[in-house]
Amino acid sequence: MKKILKSIIAAVLVLIAMSASAHQPDISSLTLLEHESGKWTLQLNASMTAFQYEVRNAYGDDSYASPEEFNQLLVNHLKEHIALQLNKENVTLENGLVRLGHATTVAFELSGVPEAVEEVFVENRGFENIHHSQIIFSIVKEELDKFQFILNEENNFQISLSLEDNQILLAETSWNSKWAFGAISIVVAGLLGFLFYRSRFRKTFLAPKRLTRA
Repeated sequence: MKKILKSIIAAVLVLIAMSASAHQPDISSLTLLEHESGKWTLQLNASMTAFQYEVRNAYGDDSYASPEEFNQLLVNHLKEHIALQLNKENVTLENGLVRLGHATTVAFELSGVPEAVEEVFVENRGFENIHHSQIIFSIVKEELDKFQFILNEENNFQISLSLEDNQILLAETSWNSKWAFGAISIVVAGLLGFLFYRSRFRKTFLAPKRLTRA
């Protein structure tokens, strides 16, 4: 059943990606990444509009007067609203790097990562004030199957996963198999219908990025 759910959810994510533009504020990504050196980073990608909205909502419209001040507030905001545990141990987000642009990237070095990662818990409430926020979470690790999960209001922007062999599995899910299959199938059908409708509707009616350390 878990393999079936993984395939269906993967299809849902592809449809969501197809329907979202590159700068859509309610769509963002969060990636836990292991580098060749063995070090880990946590990377966020979202539209500048989304990051600006959250910073102004948290600190006020006149809270920054320069890109550097914005970067620092953004890093602080994300550190306060992201929780990461590996093997049930808290992991610290350090040295936030911000690359500004229409599509903005924020990357954190991670401290306290165990040698062998077997369990992952992540919570990202950094975009909870954005209506219908959908955060696509993935883990990139050598020999690990590539798969994605969605964090949103329905799961309180958090998820628990276990890494077994080369697979990523949902931890302790209590879903009934038939109910889960039916519910997710309805979502897939709805997204297909939305994409078809939008395609028919459109046919009928018709500077450089900088890397700065905060």
